[in-house]
Amino acid sequence: MNYSKNQITNAGKILLTSKSQDEIDQAIKLINDWRASHMYPLNIMKTSLVKLLNQNSIVPVLISQRLKRLVSIIYKLDLNPQMGLGGMQDIGGYRAVLKDKKDLMKLHSLLQTNKSHKLIKINDYVSDPKPSGYRSIHYIYEYFSTTEKFNGLRIELQIRTKLQHNWATAVETAGIITKTSLKSSQGQTLG
Repeated sequence: MNYSKNQITNAGKILLTSKSQDEIDQAIKLINDWRASHMYPLNIMKTSLVKLLNQNSIVPVLISQRLKRLVSIIYKLDLNPQMGLGGMQDIGGYRAVLKDKKDLMKLHSLLQTNKSHKLIKINDYVSDPKPSGYRSIHYIYEYFSTTEKFNGLRIELQIRTKLQHNWATAVETAGIITKTSLKSSQGQTLG
C-alpha cells in the first residue's frame, strides 16, 4: 500500500474538520489516489469470482463492482467517526446477485474454502438480518500482491439473492426520497 493506514485516516479527518481549502484539496487528492489503487485488485477478484461461478455452474443474475464515492465515504465517516478512513473496508466492492437461496448458499460454501486472498471477516446478514431487514452476505478480503501498492488493500464482496437485491434497492430508493439512510437503520420508524 502506498499510504499508511494513519495517512489515510488523517486525510479523512482533515476532510471532515479542516477549514483550510488547501488542506482539504490535498486530502481529497490523497484519498482519490488511494481509492483508485483499489481498482486493480477489484478487477482481479471479480474475474476470479466469475471463474468460480462458471466452474460450479452457478449463473448469476448480476455481477457489479464499484469504488466507494467520495460523498459516500464522507457520509459513512460522519455516521461512524470512530472508524477512521483507514479502517473502512469497502472502498472497493463487488457484488453477485444470484437466482435463489440455493445458489446463494452454494456460493457461500465455495467462498469459505477459497484461499486466493485472506478472508478477514464474514458478515452474514442472511442468517442474522440487520434491524432494517437488510439481507446479504458480506466478505472482507485482504488482497495479496507482490506489488506493494496493492498488497493489503481490503475489498468487500456482497452476495445476495435477486429478491434480497430488489428489497435493498427499494430501501435505498426510499432513503433517497426521504433523505434518510434507511439501509443503515437511520430515519423514522413507523408504528
